[in-house]
Amino acid sequence: MSAPADRLGAPRQGRTVALPQAPGAAFPGLVAHHDGPSLRHGHAPAFHEATVVRGEPASHYFRASGISACAEENGGLCTFWMGPRLAVYQITNEPLVGDDLLAPSTDANRELFGDFMGSLPHDHPDRPGKRAVVERSLGNAKFVESLEPAVRRFTADHLGRAASRPLPLDDFTLSLTAYVDSMLPGVLDLTQRPLPEYLHSAEYGRVVRGFFDLASDVISNDNPAAMREFDIIVPFVRDLLADNFDALADAPDSNLIRRHFSLWGLPFTRRSVAALDAARVKELGTVIVATYDTTALSLMWAIGYVEATPQVKDAVVAEARSGAGAAAGTGCPYAAPPSHAGAALSVTDLAVLEAVRLGGSNPSALWRRTTGPFTLRHRGVRVTVPPDTMMWLDRRQANRDPAVFPEPRRFAPANIKAIVRSDRETVSSLLSRGRYEINSFSMVNADRNPRKCPGRLFSVRMQSVVLAELYGRYAVATQGVDLRLKHHASMPRPARPGTITIRPEPGAPPGPGTQRDTATPREPSP
Repeated sequence: MSAPADRLGAPRQGRTVALPQAPGAAFPGLVAHHDGPSLRHGHAPAFHEATVVRGEPASHYFRASGISACAEENGGLCTFWMGPRLAVYQITNEPLVGDDLLAPSTDANRELFGDFMGSLPHDHPDRPGKRAVVERSLGNAKFVESLEPAVRRFTADHLGRAASRPLPLDDFTLSLTAYVDSMLPGVLDLTQRPLPEYLHSAEYGRVVRGFFDLASDVISNDNPAAMREFDIIVPFVRDLLADNFDALADAPDSNLIRRHFSLWGLPFTRRSVAALDAARVKELGTVIVATYDTTALSLMWAIGYVEATPQVKDAVVAEARSGAGAAAGTGCPYAAPPSHAGAALSVTDLAVLEAVRLGGSNPSALWRRTTGPFTLRHRGVRVTVPPDTMMWLDRRQANRDPAVFPEPRRFAPANIKAIVRSDRETVSSLLSRGRYEINSFSMVNADRNPRKCPGRLFSVRMQSVVLAELYGRYAVATQGVDLRLKHHASMPRPARPGTITIRPEPGAPPGPGTQRDTATPREPSP
């Protein structure tokens, strides 16, 4: 490993950093390099043993091997060899390369996700239309705001059925999110047979519940063997469309499934559904699962962290039950007025965003390969990175950058306040493509973030509304939660999700029941 240099985030500008040459260093004297345990294969055998055989998260390997420390000591970057391939490792949330020079990390992406937008190259003519299908709804602040009464209503329905008995926290958040997303008018509209019925089925449950775990094992752990169970997604989607055909046929124009048929130039008929090829079926499956699965995982982290942090829980409960006045009356430094997608940040919004930062809903480390040479600028020098280089982002370390967050390893809404630029900051602005501080919605850090998740606004705001319903009407208690990362799970899951018990709180305000609560969300303008 190269000798220590400046602290993370404080590069020496305008001159070459003098680093001792290490055997195999790609850019000796310019970019720090970490030798692997194998002179011939670099880190490849040890990485496979750690992540695939022992099931450790990729971020754990980078820290245990010394790669992370090498980057920390050298401005946030270092190189290493993964077998014959050069790898550039990053632990800062700053763009290094354009998306036009990045390919999916594995050729299996299309086998996994079909024609999903994330599987397409940057210049594919269908990519803008596919993004718009999701972004015009789930990324539209007015549309997301219009959904909030319905989110409250269906959350209240589900919580009422879950009350007064201990439930596994992961099942609780997954079933709740899948149910609400199924019922929301203009989102999925799977009201004839909602998603929880498939999640608990013997036929589809394991793969549908672990869809992104399997995919992430293929991608982030470089483990093609995980493909063998993946194709069950095709019959699942076909059954789901058939079972909910009438509801989908009557769904608003904003419905994500119907919009895909329009994008393909197909009428939504039973014949068209039956004739869909596997690539389109997998694309739909990816969109459907992504809508609920990543939100459910983030919500599990949010509840886990709130329950483990009494001061934050007190503020969230006060805000949920009495609004800004009561939250301010607690003297809590996190208190803030209630918000919606385009309004000021609430304490609950801050808590959700902080849980997204610490826990997230994407693998702890991801990579893409370069398709051509590019100029990497680092610490006042420039180097040419060759094609077929692995660009690794350790998002778990990057989201804990002490140069950005004052308490990087602790759950504290003050960390989100530290990146607020003005009193006009909103959830929408913090999640905009031009913001890089929290990398939980991007595959890697690329210029202008063209692949940042198009449904991120919906995910964060839905979690805030669900937490407001939960803590506003129920006494919440968790038991046995371990917020360390789980092994043998490529997605960032708690080591032990534990259980949650919710009991109706005497004197809580009545549940949603006005005409506004049952209104159909309006169609957003293009």
